[in-house]
Amino acid sequence: MLLDLIIPQYNEDEAQIKYLLDSINNQKNVDFNLIDVTIVNDCSNVILSDKFLSKYKKLKITYVRNDKNTGPGLARQKGVDVTDNKYIMFLDADDELYDDNVLSKIIDFIKKFQPNYLVTNIAVEAIVNNQKALIIKKNRDTFPWMHGKVYKRFFLEDKKIRFCEHIRHVEDTYYTTCVIGSINPNEIHYLDLITYRWKNNLSSLTRNKNKYSYTVSIFEDFFNAPIYTYEFLCKIKSYYRYSFLINSMFGIYIILNSNLFDYEELKKEKEDYTNKLMEYLKTKRNIFVLVKKEELEKMFNEELKQLKIRNGVETISKSLDDFIEEFIKLK
Repeated sequence: MLLDLIIPQYNEDEAQIKYLLDSINNQKNVDFNLIDVTIVNDCSNVILSDKFLSKYKKLKITYVRNDKNTGPGLARQKGVDVTDNKYIMFLDADDELYDDNVLSKIIDFIKKFQPNYLVTNIAVEAIVNNQKALIIKKNRDTFPWMHGKVYKRFFLEDKKIRFCEHIRHVEDTYYTTCVIGSINPNEIHYLDLITYRWKNNLSSLTRNKNKYSYTVSIFEDFFNAPIYTYEFLCKIKSYYRYSFLINSMFGIYIILNSNLFDYEELKKEKEDYTNKLMEYLKTKRNIFVLVKKEELEKMFNEELKQLKIRNGVETISKSLDDFIEEFIKLK
């Protein structure tokens, strides 16, 4: 068997996941004997019935249920642990494959090149100027998305890459960074093909807006994930570990001092996280000191640019010089 398609499921009912399963079942020019579909119900009361799943005659579907809710990362990991095909691809229950030729082209590619890590393009549903739009993310711009990527199982096992049990949110950033940090950039394979459609499901937690941004609501994980990631990168002695730490600490600082935390009721939380950041950076000061100011400026501005795109940062009250004054010139 060649390819495991692993799908975490929580509140997605049969009417929602139908679109994803249809998009798999309708694939053309595919030997379905090469594919297994594993759905991991993350201790949800929304159960997919045998009658519903049996409609997909072409697919070999295994339905697994967690006995406690673990979050999407560990649900995916459960899927990895109970399967054994050579390659793994993660899909979300409320999304779908882009068209009916995706799997044939992916299978042809991995048969030919045997990649450890394959990255493709994805299509993202969005609202632009109050109108529906489909934004194409080219392969090199899809970090840190889990979507449109294929992993060789042996590579993941050899590098001991697993979803982190301490991170419930931004688990995709942790996982993807561990993969990037474990592989030579020249060994990453890119396929210029749109394979995945990320649907704008407003009922999804990551896509649902309230008074505070999603980033603020899960800031505990946003703060801790880079620390766990850095520990992993240090363990494997990744060349990427120092630049990652600098970028991620800049990201935390920018978010804390952005419009996302510009609420009086978040003042105490902001102070607490700033103090935690200071305590952490006391032991990491030398990493920043060894980098030239011009390079730090470049990294800070790039992180700010990405946070504006990904996290909705509009304004920031502090600069790199403020960061250096507060954290790098520690006594």
